[in-house]
Amino acid sequence: MTQRDQGSARGDIDAHLKRAFQQLTDEALPDRFTDLLARLKAGEDADDASSEADQTHSDRETADASKVGRG
Repeated sequence: MTQRDQGSARGDIDAHLKRAFQQLTDEALPDRFTDLLARLKAGEDADDASSEADQTHSDRETADASKVGRG
């Protein structure tokens, strides 16, 4: 096999691999995965909201404690 033939074969292999993987990336995710991602996202949003509420509550307690110390 000449160097030119090897280069042509590599090019063909590259083209076939790119085509195969492009088909995979074009496929839609199954519904169960999109549902799972949505549930995980909803859980993260709930965790973020809970963390913010906890921080606000903690800030209020700190402010209240400092008022008591002054009084």
